[in-house]
Formats: sequence, structure tokens, C-alpha cells
Amino acid sequence: MSAREMFEKLGYEEIFKQNTITYKKQKGYFYYICFKLNKKTVYKSKGTCGKEVASSIDLQELQAINKQVEELGWLDEK
Repeated sequence: MSAREMFEKLGYEEIFKQNTITYKKQKGYFYYICFKLNKKTVYKSKGTCGKEVASSIDLQELQAINKQVEELGWLDEK
């Protein structure tokens, strides 16, 4: 199963913008898992009242994140 499929199974939709892959889900709040391609960083945030705050990552999300990192080839680079 691909990372995209894993995220979709968790209720996220993929949004691709220049140098960023973002998965977005609305469940009360908007949740975002963002992959900054040029910086090779990942973060999860929760949108609330026009602000974004850090949010915890559950095990299924971590597995999907790890799969995305693998697909991006970030693990192969030193």
C-alpha cells in the first residue's frame, strides 16, 4: 500500500503544492501533515481559530509518514 493510500484510509486528502506535499483532514478541526520537500522535514498541525498549533501523531499516522519518507527516498540519502 502506498503512503497516499494509507493517508486516504485515515481520512486525509493529498494536496500538492510546489515543494510541499500536504495531507489534510477535517475532524472538528483541520489537521495537516506536511512534507517540506526542499528541507526534508515533516510536521503535523491542527488548525484552530485561524492559527495552527502542533498536534500529536498516532501510530497509524506515523506508519504512513514513514512510508512517505521511504517513497521520497529520504532514507537513502546521507
